[in-house]
Amino acid sequence: SRVQKGKRSDKATTKSLLNDKRLVQEQRERYSQYSVIVEEVPEPSGDRLFSQEDYEDEYDDTYDGNQVGANDADSDDELISRRPFTIPQVLRPREVQEQQEEEDEEEAMEDREATKDHFVQDPAVLRERAEARRMTFLARKGQKPDNSAAVTGIPKGRGQSRETVQERRKKEASKGTRANHNRRAMADRKRNKGMIPS
Repeated sequence: SRVQKGKRSDKATTKSLLNDKRLVQEQRERYSQYSVIVEEVPEPSGDRLFSQEDYEDEYDDTYDGNQVGANDADSDDELISRRPFTIPQVLRPREVQEQQEEEDEEEAMEDREATKDHFVQDPAVLRERAEARRMTFLARKGQKPDNSAAVTGIPKGRGQSRETVQERRKKEASKGTRANHNRRAMADRKRNKGMIPS
C-alpha cells in the first residue's frame, strides 16, 4: 500500500468544479427550446369543418351564461337590494361612531321615558314590598326568617313585659346548644368587607 503525502491531484477541487461549465451548456440548450415562440401554427389540410384545436384549451365555459345556476331566494343581488350596506363599526370614522351612539342613546332615553310611571305610591306599601323581596331573597339564600321578638327591654325602672322575659329565658337556655354560632358568618362578612386580609 502506498502512502500519499499532500493533496491528491486527481480529485476534483472546488475551483475545478466551479470552472466546469458543462452543466450550464446543457441547461442553456434546454431553456433555448422554451424561448422559441411559434405564432402561427400551420393547419393540417382537413375536410373537417371544425378544427379540434379550437376546443383544446382548458377554459371551462360551463358557467358563462348569465342565467346559469339556481335562482335562490338569498342570492347576492337580492340581499343587497333588501338591506342597505352599513360600514362596520371598526372601519367607521370616529365622528360617525359618536353620532350613531348619540342616536342610540336618545332612542333608549325615549323608550325609558315612555315606560316610566310617574305615580308616587304609598310608602307603607313600598316598605311591605321591599320586606317581601328581602324575605324571598333570604329564603332563597337558605336563612330562616327571624320570627322571635327582639329581646329589647324598656327603660330602667318600668319593669319588663312578659314577652321579653320569656324571650330572654329562651335565649339563655339555648345559648349552650351551639358553640359561637355566628363565628363563621361574621368572619365571612368581615372578609367580604375587606377588614381581614386574606
